Amino acid sequence: MTAVCPGAASRLALGETVSEALANLYAQRQRSALALLGILIGTASIVAMLTIGHMAQRETLKLFRHLGVDMLQIHAMPAGNYPVGELDRHAIEHLTASDPDVIAAAPLTADHDTILAGERQAELGIAAVTPDLPRLMSLRVADGRFIAPIDDGNLVAVVGDQAARKLSAPGAPLTLGSAVRVKGYVFQVVGVLGPLPFTALDPTDVNNAVMIPLAGAGRVMDSAKPTTALIDLRPTADAKTAGARIVARLANPTAVLQVISARDLIRGLNAQKAIHSQLLTAVGAISLLVGGIGVMNVMLMGVMERRREIGLRAAIGATPRDIQLMFLIEAATLAFVGGVAGLAAGLIAALVTARASGWTFSLAPWVLPLGPGVAALVGVAFGLYPAIKASRLNPIEALRAD
Repeated sequence: MTAVCPGAASRLALGETVSEALANLYAQRQRSALALLGILIGTASIVAMLTIGHMAQRETLKLFRHLGVDMLQIHAMPAGNYPVGELDRHAIEHLTASDPDVIAAAPLTADHDTILAGERQAELGIAAVTPDLPRLMSLRVADGRFIAPIDDGNLVAVVGDQAARKLSAPGAPLTLGSAVRVKGYVFQVVGVLGPLPFTALDPTDVNNAVMIPLAGAGRVMDSAKPTTALIDLRPTADAKTAGARIVARLANPTAVLQVISARDLIRGLNAQKAIHSQLLTAVGAISLLVGGIGVMNVMLMGVMERRREIGLRAAIGATPRDIQLMFLIEAATLAFVGGVAGLAAGLIAALVTARASGWTFSLAPWVLPLGPGVAALVGVAFGLYPAIKASRLNPIEALRAD
């Protein structure tokens, strides 16, 4: 007589249980598909929102890439009866030597006015800057050069990408050597910048600005002194502490100093996006809950319709645990398939959103197992009650059922 390994028998029984569970779901495929739809919608909503939130955070960081996340911007607001808040240029440029947390610092002041170039004119920004600005803002000169130390006091200008387009006429593009008139003064163009994304931390939109040497700002602006300081901190520096220390060094009677931190802006933007994602994820969770109720409904109807089958299984030796396992496998399989379909639908929705927003599609790896995993857990949770109810049926009464 051949002996049968108890482990092999158990594996065979489990395999048969899974096979029969799948066959039962297929036999009730229309009803199962309706229950699966709720799981699909809920999972797709959660996956889409988490993926979109992940992409939004990456896009936020990309916006600050040319400035860096360790940037501080200090604005001088007028104090008391002073018409303009001013900063000390020397004190700003000396910060790299006097403060261990400062890597680079650049003073500037900004205004706007009508700029003329030949017969063309445009309302543009005017930025009085120093040669250090390209290092802090990652400016790229597409043609010519940027303002150099030798240009202090000279009538030279560097024009932003969009500003050059606005000041160009058909057949007469704005190029190196062109003349631009700013408040009665004629500046010679020595450089044209490449395009740069504009962010909330930028002191001025350099794409739509004409940049001149800070030493000559008094000719075309209300003040010859800088009104803004851009400061690049070391990655290990505490932005709040460093900002307070720098404000104390730059303080003067003419100005109330306002500090804007790139880290604080990013933190605020991410917090706002997180709230939106959480609200929409909660909607998805409600849909998933409704889908779970649909799974439970399918399982309960299956218990009522298969009472004779359950009674027969119990009569020939199936334990309550075997019956519970069969129904739990059906519920988990139904939810898992809905979760996989919802994962695919959610990723497609996130991809469409990325394309429509001009974002780079990016997938958080932890989202892949999350959708099907949560859906399967919901299926088990909502399939538990029908499974327990099926396992408690009296075999004799179940066999008598019509």
